[in-house]
Amino acid sequence: MYSRSSSQHQHRAGLRAAPRRQYLPLAIWAIWGSSLAPLGSAHASEEGAKKDEPEQLAPVIVQSNRVPVSKTVMSGEELGRVAGTSGDPMRALQSLPGVVATSDSNAAPAIRGSRPGDNAYYIDFLPVGYVYHLGGYLSTVHPELVKQFELYTGAFGPEFDDVHGGIVDISLRQPRNDRLGGQIRVGALGADVLVEGPVTDNQSFYFAAKKSYIDLLIRGKQTDKDSGVIYTMPKFHDYQGKYSWRLNESNTLSFHATGAQDQIKFTVPADTDMAIQDPALAGDSKSKESSNTQAVVWDNKLNARVSNKLAVGHMDSHSKGKFGSAADADVKVDNFFVRDQLRLRLGEDHDVALGTILFAQKYKLDLDLLDARCTEFDPACDLTSAERKKFKDELKVNYAIFYAKDRWQLTPELAATAGLHFTRDGYLNRNYTEPRLGLEWRAFKNTTFNMGWGKHNQFPDGLQVLQNFGNPKLGHMQATHSVLGVSQALADGWSVKTEVYQKKFDNFVIADPTLNYINGGSGDASGVELFIKKDALANSKLSGWLSVSLAKARRQNDVTGQEFKFEYDQPVVVNLVGNYKYSDKWQFGAKWSYHSGNLFTPVVGTGTHPDGRVKPIYGELNSERLPNYHRLDLRVDQVVSPTLSFYYELLNAYAQKNISGYTYTADYKKRRANVELGITPNVGLDYKF
Repeated sequence: MYSRSSSQHQHRAGLRAAPRRQYLPLAIWAIWGSSLAPLGSAHASEEGAKKDEPEQLAPVIVQSNRVPVSKTVMSGEELGRVAGTSGDPMRALQSLPGVVATSDSNAAPAIRGSRPGDNAYYIDFLPVGYVYHLGGYLSTVHPELVKQFELYTGAFGPEFDDVHGGIVDISLRQPRNDRLGGQIRVGALGADVLVEGPVTDNQSFYFAAKKSYIDLLIRGKQTDKDSGVIYTMPKFHDYQGKYSWRLNESNTLSFHATGAQDQIKFTVPADTDMAIQDPALAGDSKSKESSNTQAVVWDNKLNARVSNKLAVGHMDSHSKGKFGSAADADVKVDNFFVRDQLRLRLGEDHDVALGTILFAQKYKLDLDLLDARCTEFDPACDLTSAERKKFKDELKVNYAIFYAKDRWQLTPELAATAGLHFTRDGYLNRNYTEPRLGLEWRAFKNTTFNMGWGKHNQFPDGLQVLQNFGNPKLGHMQATHSVLGVSQALADGWSVKTEVYQKKFDNFVIADPTLNYINGGSGDASGVELFIKKDALANSKLSGWLSVSLAKARRQNDVTGQEFKFEYDQPVVVNLVGNYKYSDKWQFGAKWSYHSGNLFTPVVGTGTHPDGRVKPIYGELNSERLPNYHRLDLRVDQVVSPTLSFYYELLNAYAQKNISGYTYTADYKKRRANVELGITPNVGLDYKF
């Protein structure tokens, strides 16, 4: 079991309760919004055919020619230069196809009808315990170390974790082995340092660490003028280390250590609208989250046809927080995991992969909270009137995934992939066997059609399966992904990819007065996406991409028959990213984003709670939409010398007043708009040594 909060994917750790309320501070969901749950190039970059190439089509098994369905491959350098990201590649994921933007302050991607917490993240074959700081504002991944991002938005293979959203698979580069060196980066919120180099002829290392300093620059308590909440600036830090030891031509050992921590404190005065509406939120609140991973990975090439990759590791996480009188939670998790993948080359045109992911977990829980039992199917979530429950116990959980994947080059133009994914959930005592299928057809020299289909499952949120709080007899959420796409490689680094997809969801969890929760919800998501990309080439100064998505997503309460639009339903999403290399010293970039306004549930009237408080009466769930969102970010990169460079950004360059939501007065009779980031300058320094 592990947490998938909307801001991070903390494998096998924590608690998640109800979905977020629009006015509830994000920090509450850092702990109280975690969960107990199980762990766990798309654009065809080839150029046009050269004149001396034979006319026979090359087999699509060639890695550079492959165009897997619903997979986008980007380099860390490409994403790190996107305007408005402060050089953080993880923040640029929202500009890629299949991803729905959540807010200016949350970079965690919501993918094709799923929530940000419904994704799995891997770094160098290892499951990740901590991906985003501060609810998604910036990532824990050092940009200089990122070699490549692989984003799977649907129908992904059986080798990944149990999620129904998407997969972010990050590959880091090897440590440098020529000399000792490093890098210092300074940005708006914090600074980081990287040191790397050789130890012996066949051993090398790197170590990177980041620390916030915004709390040192802005000291003391601050007051938010809109909500009246009193807060201190948050603190965060993270580290990332790797030691690589090449034993011989066939064997490499790598030792990994990563970790991160966030802290935040705030106070909700009793006379604020928030506290009057829900007194349980009044008072002091604080949250502290941390995660650490240690692992060893063994890459072994037995011969030309057989190779194996084995990872053995330990992850510990600790979530502790107090939020007014609503929740006091302390969750500690120890998780030992093994991930193994055996690759067999049965022939020049036939590859098989066999693998497993095993987890042995120990939870120490100490919970004292108001159990409001809210889900995305119910907008009315009043904490003050909820029953207080306590739980203190230790749990041991085993979880296992086994998979097989067979890719066969049927003809030089046609390749098929068949996979089987088996899940054994030792906590809920559930088994799931799911097929995954894929097909690639090179119809013409630079044109490939592909399709994907598969069944996927996902563990419910933590409190929903915990004894006394939830229903330990729940089943997993399930989804069926179907995708059809076509990719066209063009001359001069241009490429075009279009996909049509559909997701069907079942077994979503809804509240139940008798059993606390039951599997009683369903939904679907469908859409069409266009991705036009221009690669950066030596003879070209222009690079970038255009991503367009037309989509719809809905949910349904199967008990009541109520049907409504999904919270992250955005019918139109457009991202235009461009970079122009003026010279070796100057590069200019821009990103323009547009998407349909986020949905919200309006208050249409008022009543009275039993304790005399004003009670909001909500209209139809997610029945109103905020004004459409659009924003332009600009960026300039300046190389002063081989060791020193700067970037300058202007966020929201034309000062668009994008509305992120509405806050109601204490009596719910008036609402005021919450406006996101105004025009903001940003600067960063990069020094290499």
